[in-house]
Amino acid sequence: MKNVLHVEVLLQPEKAIEISELEKAIRLELKNIEPIIPESIHTTFVTDGLSDYVKSIQICEIENLHDSENIEQVVIEAGVESLDLDSYLIKIYFYKLDDSGLVDDATSDDATCKMRRCILPNVDFCGIWESLVFQEPVKEILLNYAQTGMNFARHNVNTNIISYNRLILLHGPPGTGKTSICKALAQKLSIRLGQQYNFFEFIEINSHNLLSKYFSESGSLVMSMFQQIKSVLEYGDSLVFILIDEVESLTRARDAVLSGTEPSDSIRVVNAVLTQLDNLRKYPNVIFLTTSNVTEAIDTAFTDRADIKMLINPPQEMAIYTILKAAIEELIKVKLIINVEEHDQFDRLPDVNAEQKEILNTTQKLYQISKESVGLSGRVLKKITFIAHSIYVRQPQCDGVHLFLEALHKAVKYQKTQDAGITKTK
Repeated sequence: MKNVLHVEVLLQPEKAIEISELEKAIRLELKNIEPIIPESIHTTFVTDGLSDYVKSIQICEIENLHDSENIEQVVIEAGVESLDLDSYLIKIYFYKLDDSGLVDDATSDDATCKMRRCILPNVDFCGIWESLVFQEPVKEILLNYAQTGMNFARHNVNTNIISYNRLILLHGPPGTGKTSICKALAQKLSIRLGQQYNFFEFIEINSHNLLSKYFSESGSLVMSMFQQIKSVLEYGDSLVFILIDEVESLTRARDAVLSGTEPSDSIRVVNAVLTQLDNLRKYPNVIFLTTSNVTEAIDTAFTDRADIKMLINPPQEMAIYTILKAAIEELIKVKLIINVEEHDQFDRLPDVNAEQKEILNTTQKLYQISKESVGLSGRVLKKITFIAHSIYVRQPQCDGVHLFLEALHKAVKYQKTQDAGITKTK
């Protein structure tokens, strides 16, 4: 059986065309694209008139190859520069982006916003999936889980026999990308399942606002909010993603309440959340996405309801290399790093077994910096190139990749010193 190569096609917003005809044109266009490499985006086309209807063609992952290292072996070890399309079953997905963005829920009874909503796929979530890099196959596992959950729901699998709640819990230190992967997963599923639902909606619950202003009424506020969500789920031809960030705010362990270490109103909140989650199980068109920085504070009745509990760790050296490489290539693309020579290009991944030379090339230098960056959060790593440019380049443009790598090395050392200083003052 052939492996599956997934291809996503972003359509022009104002144009309409028969999808079956467009798919034929896309398959022809793919034969003209060189090279065909996973995780690449193409915006210029050979086929006449295709750009009138298509903004971009994205070559995505190869199904059944669960990490970038394996994909690299397919591309490089076979001695080719491009995938052989005849070796793959190609699945093509067409979509348009909604440009409204996340907006405060207009049905709230007071000025305190308890949730925000948007239609998917959404321009605000565009590119998040591709920007997230993990050492483990986090994205693949979550995508396969969610697709399986929705497949079970569409086939009306009896949940009394096979339990599945379509509830994901991501936990780990702050800044590791938990919230971002939830948003990215919702966006990805809205593209991949576009033929199975008429529309997709994303709802982000503000757990802090449910508790901060009317703490004594928090239980009833939770009930009211879930009642609004229930009305959305009544539209059976929609798929709704519900994000509860820092879910420990709503699901604090009840034994801590009974022991007197938490306010008594917390137990009403936890009971309300658990009851409403159970009530919404009967709707086959909902996925709950939750995150937590402190899972030990969460009630076990909630964690038991999660189908998948995944620890999101800070990125390690290979993931860091990919993050920093993408950031530097972006600076080169927009000409904030200039005078870049052909030999300055970075390898897709560093060869960790290569013999160390006295003079390192750009790939080896960046890999060394990546190893020294272990311990920095994903959130910090996304801004470290900005810090390098602002503190150590201090010019509108950086003259060369090697000069920027020197600035980046200094920025990593600076950031680690700053983080250590904060830790000491705690």
